[in-house]
Amino acid sequence: MLRTLIIFTLLWSVVCVTTKVEYEPTPIAEWRVKTVDSLPLGEAKSIGKFKVTYYWIVPETEYSGRREVPLYLDNGGLLGYFPRHFVQDFKKEGVARLKDGRLISYLKRKDAVRIVLEPLGFGGHSLTTLKSVAVDTNFIPLGSRVYIPQYERLYLGDFGVHNGIFYAQDIGSDVKGKHIDIFIGEKANLKYIMSKSGRGSGLVDVYLLK
Repeated sequence: MLRTLIIFTLLWSVVCVTTKVEYEPTPIAEWRVKTVDSLPLGEAKSIGKFKVTYYWIVPETEYSGRREVPLYLDNGGLLGYFPRHFVQDFKKEGVARLKDGRLISYLKRKDAVRIVLEPLGFGGHSLTTLKSVAVDTNFIPLGSRVYIPQYERLYLGDFGVHNGIFYAQDIGSDVKGKHIDIFIGEKANLKYIMSKSGRGSGLVDVYLLK
């Protein structure tokens, strides 16, 4: 009996050692909402509840119709003619991907286009997917870090687990008042993010970090 018990114990130990443990993201229902006393990166100031929306790289491949609206480069050269709705959405979102794969950013002050290697925000800030946000500078200074507890521990697949911290690196014509617009990179990311966060145009708590 004792021998049988010893053999069983050894076999169980081997199984426990060789069993692969898969990481499972924390379900939405178990997200933490931290208090002010436990916020990351030192002191933080609550600035209230903000509306949250998303913006993305506009894909030219999704648009059809007559190519009748010109876009000009910031050096004065003609980039080409494009469908009207594509141009409207591009100027609203600020960045687009052309059918040939090139990335373009909209320079609102010049009403012109620049071919870029990475998306650019206001003032030439490089935009980072799911970290950069557009803000109203009357409420959040450009260049600030903000903490949104509702996004902490949000599992984002290849992007990892979000820490809830974003960077104010852009502005937008539709971003007014207590409104934050989160840059999500490619438009294809929207469906995945919505399925994980369950957030469209909702309200979130925003803290301004030092």
